[in-house]
Amino acid sequence: MLVRLTLENFFLIKNQEVYFDKGLNVITGETGTGKSLTVSSLLFLMGQDGEYPEGACVEAELFVEGETTILRRELTKGRSRYYLNGRGSNKKVVEEILSSHVLIQGQNDRTKIIRADFQRDLYDRFAQVLELREKVEKTYQDVMELTDRLKNLRERRLERELKKRLMQEEIKEVEEIGLRPEEYQEIRRRVEEINLAERINKLIAEGILGLESATEGIKKTAKAVRELSQHKGLNGWEEVLDATLDNLLELGRKLEGMLVSYNQEELNLLNEKLYRVQRLERKHRMDYFQIWKRTQELKRELEKMQEEEDPETLERELAEKERELEVLYGELSRERLSAKALFEEKVMGYIRHMGLERASFKVDFEEKRGRYGKEQVRFLFSSYGRDEKELGQVASGGEVSRLSLALFMLSPPAQAYVLDEVDAGISGQASLKLAKLLRRLSKNTQLIVITHSPAIASAGDRHLSTRKEFVGDTPFVKVVQLEGQERLQEIARLMGKVSQKTLEGAKELMKEVQDV
Repeated sequence: MLVRLTLENFFLIKNQEVYFDKGLNVITGETGTGKSLTVSSLLFLMGQDGEYPEGACVEAELFVEGETTILRRELTKGRSRYYLNGRGSNKKVVEEILSSHVLIQGQNDRTKIIRADFQRDLYDRFAQVLELREKVEKTYQDVMELTDRLKNLRERRLERELKKRLMQEEIKEVEEIGLRPEEYQEIRRRVEEINLAERINKLIAEGILGLESATEGIKKTAKAVRELSQHKGLNGWEEVLDATLDNLLELGRKLEGMLVSYNQEELNLLNEKLYRVQRLERKHRMDYFQIWKRTQELKRELEKMQEEEDPETLERELAEKERELEVLYGELSRERLSAKALFEEKVMGYIRHMGLERASFKVDFEEKRGRYGKEQVRFLFSSYGRDEKELGQVASGGEVSRLSLALFMLSPPAQAYVLDEVDAGISGQASLKLAKLLRRLSKNTQLIVITHSPAIASAGDRHLSTRKEFVGDTPFVKVVQLEGQERLQEIARLMGKVSQKTLEGAKELMKEVQDV
């Protein structure tokens, strides 16, 4: 409930705390004293734009489920600052909290009651189908999601098939080579070994060839030296040449022992594999390790694509959900229809008690399939009893206020209501009936009613009055709580003129309307 409103520099109210109580709170006052500032201040707190004075500030204290919540908006240098329980907040948070607990329904405020979603929620709350409607919403959402998935799956099928083929070709290129990265590294090492062996063997062959030539030359030289030694002094050189020849033969045998054996076919095969890998590296501009890693990722992605749901599976699932939704649609429609006659009867009873004797009200179900059922709930109204039309087209401000009150009596959407001039256009016996209705509604819901009606003022549990006072030539508005004789005098004033007769009438009126 709304416990307190604090207004600072809010138009003619400079610094005022207004306290409200459970039950029916009435606000009266002479024209021009600012009775509707309660509504204006709450709208300001909810973030409504307007020509507000510099320094305007409104603070509201709510008491909900055992906890106190304080909301505040300040206007400084044209900029608004919002607070929640003393800490900085924002417009959206403050507005959501306040609007979820306090419903403002003024004579010119038609925004909620004429909204289709508000009418649907109010009616469904009365019909006690909110839980069933939640099932409809969830199933409807499932149907929408499955429909989107199926649509996307079909649209992506061609694109996915092309992508799959490209991925498969890329994977095939690597798998046809048949080498893991470590095997590729081993082949490169082996080829390097064989290439080195080829180089060694070539050098050995060249060395052996040179030794063979040198050996033949030394043999010829030794033969010549032996023959010359018989005629000339060449003693000892024959032994030197023999030793040199032995060393050359030993070196030749050593070189022959260093020859490395390898298989030329193996080298050719390995070189072929290296060539294919290197061609792949040039094509993709990355090394074989990166190519291999990418191939494994492609294979995993391909497996996922293979595992994706196929259209037939989704189509079966969608058909099942659509059947489930149709069953829930039918159940929700039957429950709504079964509550229609009682809802219309009760609304009609209330609005006739509030002075709309010739008016008529109907609930219409317009076919419109969606997340909330297969029909749109619409409220139709006529002030003269026929040709009912939507509320926004036919109902006046006062009629909307009274109709709203009747609807809230049946299906309360908030914990507190602020009603501005709900009594507009009614008087006499109808006003008395309305006062009793408000009194009855306030047993379970806090009401804050701005009124000119003496009957409604008499029905209040707390009576507040606005007064205009002056400090010099400067006017101020003050809100005071009336009790006892002061309250009787205010009710008598509302009856026309304060006199002994109207004071006695005020006493009788209070007794009659409060005995509910």
